[in-house]
Amino acid sequence: MEADLELIGKITRGAVKVVEENGAAVFRRFTDEQRDVYVANADHLLRTKANAGIRLEFATDAKSFGISGRVEAASSRKFCFFDVYVNGALVRHVGTHSMAEESEFGFEVKLPEGENRVAVYLPGLSKVFLTELKFNGAKKIVPVEKSRRLICYGDSITQGYDAHYPSLAYTNLITDALDAESVNKAIGGDRFNPPLAALPDAVKPDLITVAYGTNDWSHAGHEEMRDNAEFFFRNLTTSYPGVPVYAMLPLWRHDWMRVTDVGTFAEGAQIIRAAAGKYRNIKVIDGWELLPHLEECVSDGLHPNDFGFQFVARNILRHMEI
Repeated sequence: MEADLELIGKITRGAVKVVEENGAAVFRRFTDEQRDVYVANADHLLRTKANAGIRLEFATDAKSFGISGRVEAASSRKFCFFDVYVNGALVRHVGTHSMAEESEFGFEVKLPEGENRVAVYLPGLSKVFLTELKFNGAKKIVPVEKSRRLICYGDSITQGYDAHYPSLAYTNLITDALDAESVNKAIGGDRFNPPLAALPDAVKPDLITVAYGTNDWSHAGHEEMRDNAEFFFRNLTTSYPGVPVYAMLPLWRHDWMRVTDVGTFAEGAQIIRAAAGKYRNIKVIDGWELLPHLEECVSDGLHPNDFGFQFVARNILRHMEI
């Protein structure tokens, strides 16, 4: 049995919609209006096409399933990998370190006898064109329902830089721990973005995470960062009244000791704490304690790697009152 666009849409989690493009299914995590926020910045607009947080998740009695298509770069990173879980166990990790050399993908996964729960995590920093999804011997293919809906705002760290295993990006780890469906609104290089927060999704989330600040501290001025943070949280609480929000202060980075136009790293964090602290539904989580202060946990002194992301997710979950 070959899945059509309707079935692919039903088993997709983390996308606001699935559409046909050049004969393939493509996945969008931003509405058209949200995507238009980035039209003035070509790099950021490209990153809206990345499939961060998107997965296919279904229960089936198929003997196997096969998936194929191609990928395009939608970030500054060239690696691209899929993770496949069956009944909670990672069974396949497949992809390429260079999409320029290998842009097409295709693989088959054999399944144990009986009904199985499957999750296929799409690469978080690339755009996937899914041309074929086939099930062998399936009488049942149904979407996996989730108990919560989560929206994640942020920059490159929230988008998933630099998780080679997409399932280990911190947003996916907390999503799984909370039995949630998450929509990842993060863009590499982004700062507090008030216009984005003013454009809600059609479906109201049960909770929201916000993780900006490291780029604001590096590239903005003190007043600019303060104003953007304040207007972002004001717009967010207006768009989603009463929804619990977890605002994470910036993670440790190897150059934290320098002073920028904002001030010290601690002064940048304090701007966020003050802006978020005006709202009763926002809980602030200190990012300083989320990631070990070790070079082994980051890929470039800033972005967590697969190892580092596991600490970040575990420590965020400790602070969530759920």
